[in-house]
Amino acid sequence: MPGGLILTGGRLITADPELPEAGAIAIRGGIIVAVGSNADALAFRAPGVEVIDLRGRTALPAFNDAHCHPMAIGLAAGQVDVSPDEAPDIGTLLGRIRDRAASTPPGRWILARGYDDTRLAERRHPSREELDRAAPHNPVLITRACLHVGAANTQALQEAGITRDTPDPPGGTIDRDSRGEPTGVVREAALEMARRAVPKPTVGELEDALRRAAKIYHSHGVTSVAEAGVRRTEEMEAYQRVRESGGPLLLRTYLMIILDDMLEEFSGTGLRTGFGDDLLRLGPAKIFLDGSIGGHTARMREHYAGEPENRGLWMQDPEEMKAKIRRAHALGWQCTAHAIGDAAIDLLLDAYEEALAENPRRNTRHRIEHCEFVTDPQAFDRIARLGCVPVPGTTFLHDFRPLYDASLGGDRLRYANAMRSFIEHGIVAAASSDAPVCSVDPLLGIQTMMTRKDFAGEEAFPEESISFEEAVYAYTAAGAYASFEEHLKGSLTPGKIGDVTVLGADVRQVKPEEIPEVGVDLTVMAGSVVHPA
Repeated sequence: MPGGLILTGGRLITADPELPEAGAIAIRGGIIVAVGSNADALAFRAPGVEVIDLRGRTALPAFNDAHCHPMAIGLAAGQVDVSPDEAPDIGTLLGRIRDRAASTPPGRWILARGYDDTRLAERRHPSREELDRAAPHNPVLITRACLHVGAANTQALQEAGITRDTPDPPGGTIDRDSRGEPTGVVREAALEMARRAVPKPTVGELEDALRRAAKIYHSHGVTSVAEAGVRRTEEMEAYQRVRESGGPLLLRTYLMIILDDMLEEFSGTGLRTGFGDDLLRLGPAKIFLDGSIGGHTARMREHYAGEPENRGLWMQDPEEMKAKIRRAHALGWQCTAHAIGDAAIDLLLDAYEEALAENPRRNTRHRIEHCEFVTDPQAFDRIARLGCVPVPGTTFLHDFRPLYDASLGGDRLRYANAMRSFIEHGIVAAASSDAPVCSVDPLLGIQTMMTRKDFAGEEAFPEESISFEEAVYAYTAAGAYASFEEHLKGSLTPGKIGDVTVLGADVRQVKPEEIPEVGVDLTVMAGSVVHPA
């Protein structure tokens, strides 16, 4: 049952331009009924309505992560964590694999996540032979932080059907040594070959993963997410079952479908973007155009540093990808694509222009997932003219700036995650984490948008910095706009859903670099507290 709650004595950043700040809020029946002074909110006091004194803390609309992978977050809880903090060198990484192998029956897959070869002490990927020694009786697949590259041991390659005679799949590469033998490193479509060999989780396991993920997101003040791609009907069913079960472990989810896997299943039903309710709604049809900077597979106009023959990969033939986008548009879907490199962004904008010329539609809000490396400032004009919604990974610079610099050179970072330029061109850009690629924590994304600093404190083009209020807007109202739900949520406005995040302090008293340390004290969903500190 939607809750009744009054929050008083705080500093509310509302993301509502009509009333940017307030001191109190009242929620009744799950809907915001008052935003203003303490007296305005307390006028709605009634039996059963809880009153909480914020004691000066900052309250915001609950965060909306516009591109992330909640199902993967929940499933990753059972995988080996080999992220840089847990495994700073290959010896430690292999030790964690060895420890898991000791408690895993022979033949059972061992999955690990989060390594970054550029932050390992050895500055390289683990080899197939090293993983063989760590787990001689199990197939092992470890996935790089970007999710576009992995490393597998011999048994995992065998189960995936990858040998020295296996050709590189379209849109992917199998790294090989001087003798032509696979090293274990697989990129893009080759990584998908390995993933397909891993037993698929059941619907029940996926449900459990989603509930674990909701608890994690609530602890960071997030109540709304865009699931960045489902490929199987079992995944759709898991989301629907969780939606039907109710309870506190829910996330408002905007569900992207992977165009190549699911569009035809929907094409005869009449269902498309927008079908659903405030808890579960069909989102855009998504396609992958390119890869990642970390894997040197994001498609760039110019080559990668030190690799004159490498400008990254197209995931499919460019004209075929454009045709698929035009078809999804013609079927009435909001469209989106993974497009990180500048060449991929150009191709996507071309596809949208062609789609709109063939089938004019108003207010499509076609999206650009990541939209990371704009290198031609004129692209901003095209994005604005087409009404596109970029969805940058707003923590990427924090985690990956040194890698970007080494891979591309510093000059090409000028418009990386260019939040100030988006604002100046009148473009609504929705903030995202892309978790588990980066941390779930929106406060880390807000810090990065404000400071443009990486994990070591190094700054990248501070002229693209934005204010705290602008960063909050990107992580709340802009996410609602990206899913056509700005009338329902995204700001603390009477009549909208009562989702609120209460931070652990008054952020006016905190330096931008310290914002992640403030943390989240309360997360409120439809007037009910779903996360207390």
